[in-house]
Amino acid sequence: MTRTLGGLVLCAALCLLAGCSTSDGYTVPDALCGVPVGSKALAPLLPDGEKLEQSAKALGAESSTCSVFVDKQQAVYLTDDVTDAGTDPVAVQRDALARMGNPQKAAVGDDARIADQGAIAVSACAYQGRPQKFVTLINLTSPHPVPKPTADRRRTLESFLRAYLPKALEAKGCRK
Repeated sequence: MTRTLGGLVLCAALCLLAGCSTSDGYTVPDALCGVPVGSKALAPLLPDGEKLEQSAKALGAESSTCSVFVDKQQAVYLTDDVTDAGTDPVAVQRDALARMGNPQKAAVGDDARIADQGAIAVSACAYQGRPQKFVTLINLTSPHPVPKPTADRRRTLESFLRAYLPKALEAKGCRK
């Protein structure tokens, strides 16, 4: 093995261990629109490309959206909401989850569904002193979502939600 090739292999291995993207163009951030999720959880959901951009929007104190663009194409769309304790967010999002493909129950938070191109996770919490529910809905919007094999993508979505949900609850001020 040549010295240059050995160096490239070592760099690629270190990048994978650190959780950064395997693309030549961008580094996956440790925070997703301000939520410190870690690049290792986010990287597998992002396509290769040259430039990554994030766009966060607050829709009030209790709701926000986050879009991740790779090369100006939206790859991930995520919403976080605090809702009243009597609402069933999974039932409210039933049609959206069906459009994402074959939603199946998952053991994340208090209730979750993982679909082929997205997921939802719900956790009961205390928000501003009242019992509420925190809801995260993620949709992989790229025309070619990654990872490519659907079973791998579903596992990756579940891993992402496990890493993201507790950090998003904390960022929103929603206490378990």
